[in-house]
Amino acid sequence: MADNDDLSFTGLTDEQAQELHSVYMSGLWLFAIVALVAHLATYIWAPWF
Repeated sequence: MADNDDLSFTGLTDEQAQELHSVYMSGLWLFAIVALVAHLATYIWAPWF
């Protein structure tokens, strides 16, 4: 493999890192929405306050 000076310590180029970040953030938003819906459904079913 040839030396590539534009790689970070992870071995990813800037474009690859940005793409990975966007995929990660999409998954995080999906998880947060599912968790919020689950909490709301549980609260409606059995309020804890």
